[in-house]
Amino acid sequence: MPTDSVRLHAIFDLAMRIGEGLLSNGAAASEVTATILRVTSSSGLRNVSVQVTFDEVTISYLADESSTPFTRVRSANSRAHDFARLEAFEDTTHGYISGELTLEEARRNAAAIPLAAPAYKLPLVVSGFAVMGGAAALSFGGGTLIVVAATLAAGLLIAAGEFLARMHIPPFYGQAIGGFLAVGAAVLVDLINPTVSSSIVVVSCIIVQLAGLSSIGAVQDAVTGWYVTAAGRILETLMLTVGIVAGVRGGILLAEVLGADISVGASIPISLVTVVWVVVAGIGMGLGYGVGTQVQWRKLPWIALVAAFSAVISHVLTGLFLDRVYAVTIAAVFTGIAAVVLGDRLRAPTLLFVMGGIIPLVPGSLIYRALLGLSADVTTGASEMFGAGEIAVGIAAGAVAGQLLASRILPYFRRSGIAYTPSISSPFTTLRRRRLTLGSRSFRHRDGAQMVEPSTMTGEMTALSPAMFDDLEDLDSPSDAPGRHTDPEETP
Repeated sequence: MPTDSVRLHAIFDLAMRIGEGLLSNGAAASEVTATILRVTSSSGLRNVSVQVTFDEVTISYLADESSTPFTRVRSANSRAHDFARLEAFEDTTHGYISGELTLEEARRNAAAIPLAAPAYKLPLVVSGFAVMGGAAALSFGGGTLIVVAATLAAGLLIAAGEFLARMHIPPFYGQAIGGFLAVGAAVLVDLINPTVSSSIVVVSCIIVQLAGLSSIGAVQDAVTGWYVTAAGRILETLMLTVGIVAGVRGGILLAEVLGADISVGASIPISLVTVVWVVVAGIGMGLGYGVGTQVQWRKLPWIALVAAFSAVISHVLTGLFLDRVYAVTIAAVFTGIAAVVLGDRLRAPTLLFVMGGIIPLVPGSLIYRALLGLSADVTTGASEMFGAGEIAVGIAAGAVAGQLLASRILPYFRRSGIAYTPSISSPFTTLRRRRLTLGSRSFRHRDGAQMVEPSTMTGEMTALSPAMFDDLEDLDSPSDAPGRHTDPEETP
């Protein structure tokens, strides 16, 4: 459908801001692409193509065969999990699609989200991750000294990472320093009381450091065919994990010089008491992670329940009869299902429940055992590290499978056409978009109401002619708030 250039710029501005916001906060490539297409389709645009890479979003529109394609590219900011902002972008998207927000209102909202003050200040964020570290230590059976040390060490390494980030130091070095601080705290605990298992402090800190990685989005992109984005996220996760390994290895060398015993103790046997410990620890890890990632306080109890749920499933299955890999995979599947149901019912991003739910499943102890093994026997250490990789892939793949299953079933029971369920699919094709636009029966609700779906797409990606920008000065700024600045990363 033909459109004037000013309105086209406004639509693309909204779509670009929403796409960048989702990508920067860990959303999968399929979710980013589908959301952008929903925005453009709701605006009446057809023949829209979206390309999402690791840190860039490209949108192209072809009005008709005789027109010049209109293309814009926007780079994503640094990636960090801020679920309050992610939820705000999704709320703006659904408000615009449902007609509750006009185009200009949606643009102003999208422009204001990155400028808004965080829900929780930095001291509270650090405290949240500190509580998460202490709860992780409790899940391994740590005593009072271990829990206190893990809490303080987790808070210290998060504070150090935040300081380095504000100094624009690459996160690799922050992860390395965090790993070194974790081992240093364990050495201090061993010097205070050699009879306790000080290695729990290191394992807990590793779990805190691994919690913020984008492994879920990376595996989801990989298994659904978004290989370019998946490659970037997997490499990022690998490099940050290597940073942790480097820091922990340096700390282990220091421990050997000081003669401290920071070896890994035996796993916790299953019993009624340990199940209670796991439940309490899961709730603590969920609450701590929620506060650390800016989850709204009304949703904190739910993310805590999901974390406790996954922790109990994994602990019981591992203690009774299943290998650790299969136990955590099954727990991750149920976590993905619960996350989709809660996200749709609470009108919140599914990702926040998924990330909170998989924290108790992170193989921190196995990674640490592998690092200790590398000092004595490279073969044994490599085998342990491979086992940790298996568990990590099992967690991510299980969570994606659970979301995929729930997102396919839930639409048949939903009364509203505007949904918060994630879009998990292979790269969109022209034929699939055309079928959605024409209204395939499989995409109608049980009551006959048509779902809002993206437009058809074209594979053409031609640069925009400069003549299309002649009347760009007529376009109003999306934000009237003071302090608004031009984004240098957005280019025609």
